[in-house]
Amino acid sequence: MTTPYPQEIELKLQLAPEQAKAFRAMMARRRARAVEQQLTTRYLDTPGFELSAAGVALRVRREGRRWLQTLKTEGERQGGLSRRAEFEMPVPDGELDWTRFPPEALAWVPRKMRARLEPVFETRFERTAWHLGSAAGAVIEVALDTGEIRAGGACEPICEIELELKSGEPEALFDLALDWAHRFDCLPLDISKAERGVRLARGQCCAPVKSVPAVLDAAMSVEDSFAAICQSCLAQFQANLPGVLDSDDIEYVHQARVALRRLRAALRLYRRVCVLPPELMGGLRALAAALGPARDWDVLCEETLPAIAPHCADTGGWQAGMARLEAHRAGLRAAMRAGIAAAHPGAWLLGCQRWLLTRGWRAAPETQRFVQLSPLADWAARALRRGDRAVLREATRFAELTPPERHALRILIKRQRYALEFFQALYPGRAHARYLARLRTAQDGLGAANDARVAADLLRSPDIELGAMGPFVLGWLAARQAGASTGDNAKHLQNFVKKRVDW
Repeated sequence: MTTPYPQEIELKLQLAPEQAKAFRAMMARRRARAVEQQLTTRYLDTPGFELSAAGVALRVRREGRRWLQTLKTEGERQGGLSRRAEFEMPVPDGELDWTRFPPEALAWVPRKMRARLEPVFETRFERTAWHLGSAAGAVIEVALDTGEIRAGGACEPICEIELELKSGEPEALFDLALDWAHRFDCLPLDISKAERGVRLARGQCCAPVKSVPAVLDAAMSVEDSFAAICQSCLAQFQANLPGVLDSDDIEYVHQARVALRRLRAALRLYRRVCVLPPELMGGLRALAAALGPARDWDVLCEETLPAIAPHCADTGGWQAGMARLEAHRAGLRAAMRAGIAAAHPGAWLLGCQRWLLTRGWRAAPETQRFVQLSPLADWAARALRRGDRAVLREATRFAELTPPERHALRILIKRQRYALEFFQALYPGRAHARYLARLRTAQDGLGAANDARVAADLLRSPDIELGAMGPFVLGWLAARQAGASTGDNAKHLQNFVKKRVDW
């Protein structure tokens, strides 16, 4: 679909500052002419940041001796690739001139708001730009930006690569980006300088990102729903990845792992429609394997053991044991980061995004594309009924299940919960909300037993020295595992069996 206004298509990558010199050297070997500029940019907004809340960035930028005013609007952003409306034109003396904007740009900023605009932050950076051609005939402007964002007394560094498509197809951007992600461990970057500046000006800190529902409607095709759900999972993983690599906040690891589990659940749900290529599936497994042990030890040290600690009389023995466990946990966190780096997560994310953009599953011979012709609502209802029957079959005989079988039931419940969350927009009624709540309750109850089992397995490892706390904590975990496997769990599952829902 064409738009009546200029559109910017670009892909952004986050580059580690220590890699900037190597990137410039690589570009020099391409023998493309480099153009260097010192850029200073003032961003304007109201004191309440109403423009940014509406997805609009308004700026005045100095490029050498000339000034440009630019208005950008919110658009599509997926895995570093963005498409958005952009209105840019020169202005004298760096003063905003509304008469130079076309009417379609002025429509984004109501007249009453214009009088309340003021500078809220600025960016200062050096831009080195090159123009490259691709084998497919695309023309791409590559820009390396290094500098900082300033808001009041606060500042934040900038080190990023922008690939702007001047002509050709967006896939050409991915060809370059994938190469550089492997060479320099770049990560796709969705957040703009304007958004980062607003956060800095408002004193907002980065925080772990939870999953958000994919935007679906009953009129969508099955494969479009698949792409939207995958995008949602990848966006959550990408948003939490910097925190996994650089922060000690354990919630980043948790949410990154949830994102990958949701993605695996989506791939399983759509396995007869879309099949992830082996190299991307291998990357998914490698990333999940890197996160798993660190998350298990985070749960052990931050949730399971602190709940037991007040009941242990030997305080000194407990503290000595915890010190040894924390040292082991720190080693696992370092191993997790090394494992993630070895899996090249930036390249994996970009590969997934290119696969989704080009509908890569259509070339897979094992894909049964006849399913894609079904209306989404009918297909989703069938998928949810299948999942419900699987859960119901095991829940009705819960008392007979062995511990491994109960763990398998928990996995079935989690998959069904994810499936309903994926399709939540199609089922807004209260009955389905209550069904989802029962799934969550059953999953949480069975999870307590699983956490106790995992904790005991971790602590029995031959390379773990518990000392005096050992007999107490292992005995406590054995009792908890036995208690969590019965009682309330049986009640929750009986409740699930009795209260049915129609799809």
